[in-house]
Amino acid sequence: MRTPVLIVGGGLAGLTCAVELERRGVEYRLLEAGSRLGGRVVTDQVEGFMLDRGFQVLLTGYPEIRRLWAMENLRLRRVRSGAVIYRGGRWLTLPDPLRHPTELLEALRSPVGTWMDKLRVGFLALGSLGNRAESCFTGGQQTTLQYLRSCGFSTGMIETFWRPFLAGVFLDWDLNTSADLFRFLFPLFAWGRVAVPAGGMQQLPAQLERRLNPGRVVFETRVEKVEGTRCWDQNGQLWEADQLVLAVEGSVADQLLGLESEVRWAGTCTSYFAAPRSIGGRGRLHLNADGANSCIQHLICMSDFAPEYAPAGQHLISVSSLFGAPSEDELRGQLQEWFGAGVDSWRLLRQDHLPQSLPSLAPGTAPRELKVSEGVWRCGDYTAYPSLNAAVASGRRVAESLGYGEPK
Repeated sequence: MRTPVLIVGGGLAGLTCAVELERRGVEYRLLEAGSRLGGRVVTDQVEGFMLDRGFQVLLTGYPEIRRLWAMENLRLRRVRSGAVIYRGGRWLTLPDPLRHPTELLEALRSPVGTWMDKLRVGFLALGSLGNRAESCFTGGQQTTLQYLRSCGFSTGMIETFWRPFLAGVFLDWDLNTSADLFRFLFPLFAWGRVAVPAGGMQQLPAQLERRLNPGRVVFETRVEKVEGTRCWDQNGQLWEADQLVLAVEGSVADQLLGLESEVRWAGTCTSYFAAPRSIGGRGRLHLNADGANSCIQHLICMSDFAPEYAPAGQHLISVSSLFGAPSEDELRGQLQEWFGAGVDSWRLLRQDHLPQSLPSLAPGTAPRELKVSEGVWRCGDYTAYPSLNAAVASGRRVAESLGYGEPK
């Protein structure tokens, strides 16, 4: 079983690497431990609802997106910008005048933050125009919380908006995530759109899979041992290659390479409810600014902006928790406090507890070299920064570095 390039792992990084090799006419084999491709990006059909594996969205401003995907085929459904925030016993609305200029007056009147806070958001957005990933990731020692304070944001603005919003992005309530990641992502939120494909997030890997030669993909093959560019699967089968690409999760890659893993994970739990009515907010994200003392950090009615996610006449509510996996009774108690007795008619469809949702990015973290040794490579978002964009970029960069020339 020898091949010029052997890719271990069929997540977005491994898929991207395979697509780039396909474009170059390079022979390869892609070994996937499971029965499908996509890694952490998967959508399941449950009773007519589409359930992504955890709350996932696509930022249309990601540099890698339009280069690799046919956007029109994804049929993107955009989340309404702005937020509805629970703070001190009431819901507050914070519109986004950058996206919806007619809501400027409502945004200025919103009790979320001061007038100066809102001006600072505008200045921050203008100053971020043209930000490139390579200019954002400097390896600085500043946390996101320290950066927001250095920008002059009030404690009220940080605690009411920035903390609950960014906690959902980073899966880090304390905002100890590197400020570099905030500087990269903020303009994508400010000037791009947040969306999901009409067919669920799995449309992203599905579109890439259709560009591969199916004869080069081997499913149900878990690599358990690696020596140089040779590896063995769970059945003892030897696979040899001129170039070996490890496109598995960082902890698994380190284990196969015999390295002490430096990957630290952030987790989340997503609970999906079927409901007869929407929670309101016109498809905006609902944030819980009191989230440190709650089993729920944020929630959204997916079917408000992506009706394909629920059967006709029903709604899909996605509820996210950062601190473990709450029980259904705990969730219902909090939801009833917010939305009343109508929650009794909600039905729990599924709960996904994902302790390894995203690799964490601490201040000062340097990117990991993609080349491990002669003929051995690795890719995945853990090598740079946690995001779909980084996973795809790493797979592309490895394919370009293998020395097979330009695409045909």
